[in-house]
Amino acid sequence: MNPFKRNNDMRYILYLTPIFFLLCCSKKEEDASNNISVENNSTEKKAAPELELEVINSNPSGPELKYEVIDGKAIIVRYSGTAESYTIPATIEGVPVSEIKRRAFENCTSLKSIIIGENVTTIGPWAFSGCSGLSSIDIPESVTSIGNLAFDKCVALEAINVEENNNNYSSEEGVLYDSGKTKLVQCPIGKVGELNVERGVKYINDFAFRSCEKITSINFNNEVQLIGNGAFQGCTALNQIFLPESINTIGQMAFYKCENLTSIELPENIKSIGAQTFSNSGLRTIQFPSGILSISKGAFFDCRELEEIIIPESVQSIGRGAFSRCEKLESVTFLGDAPSASSDAFAGTSPTVYYTSGTQGWSDQFSGLDVQEKPAQP
Repeated sequence: MNPFKRNNDMRYILYLTPIFFLLCCSKKEEDASNNISVENNSTEKKAAPELELEVINSNPSGPELKYEVIDGKAIIVRYSGTAESYTIPATIEGVPVSEIKRRAFENCTSLKSIIIGENVTTIGPWAFSGCSGLSSIDIPESVTSIGNLAFDKCVALEAINVEENNNNYSSEEGVLYDSGKTKLVQCPIGKVGELNVERGVKYINDFAFRSCEKITSINFNNEVQLIGNGAFQGCTALNQIFLPESINTIGQMAFYKCENLTSIELPENIKSIGAQTFSNSGLRTIQFPSGILSISKGAFFDCRELEEIIIPESVQSIGRGAFSRCEKLESVTFLGDAPSASSDAFAGTSPTVYYTSGTQGWSDQFSGLDVQEKPAQP
């Protein structure tokens, strides 16, 4: 008999005994009350025989792998080994391994290669975050879900490869896409230089290029419609990007901390700039679309190289700290009526604010700054 299995069985029995005792003792209290408080926001009462128990074990091959068994499937909870290569098994003691839980391999810096078992369907968020030695990873055909930031801070990762028969994901030149190549899911952080977005891609996933510090330029196709939240966050080397007119949505913090991005022209279809979209970037000039309606809180916060902005007449609102701490900002010109604005929209700046003759709603001050009429053009 396998001593590991026997010990597990004994631990399991000892674990169940006090639970059934407590369930029996608490039954009367439950019957006396119609309100049942259960964690995870569940309001459905479960009878004792249906109670799902989680059993956390150590891998028979060593204490460095911890997993839990739920509904006859094993979930990898945590790997703490120091091996340079590791194979996630397809089964553990006859139970299929179906999921790699969030942060399961986080900060396994010694890991350089990993093989994912053929039964794995789910890779959780941050599953391999901080695996700084990992240079490539192969996604088997069984995988149906990959969480955001699954490979965050994998600074050496140059390729995410997907098996051809996978029905949910695909890859091209090491970049992860959905199966139909309509969404760019994840660019490996170790990618260097210029990157071309595949034809047919319409969506850039949340955090798709986050911390890709070696990417210098992005070439979009003319079909991209949406750039997700934090999509290019921390792309410190990015210095050139052309946004096609097909784009109608740019998410929050999309270009946060793009320190070398000095100029950008926004497509005409953009109606709103999200919170902190360009904050802490290196922008010196920005050209707004003529139909933009709102500039959200912190949109250009701490853009310390920004010197001049022209606000289109279409703008109706400017959020808190939208241009706060833009230390070099010298002039702000409004082409339309005075929009609503937070009192700290320009906190930490001292530009000259101009309004256009014939527009309405202006007074001596705007968001704490002195206002004057724009001089007539000679």
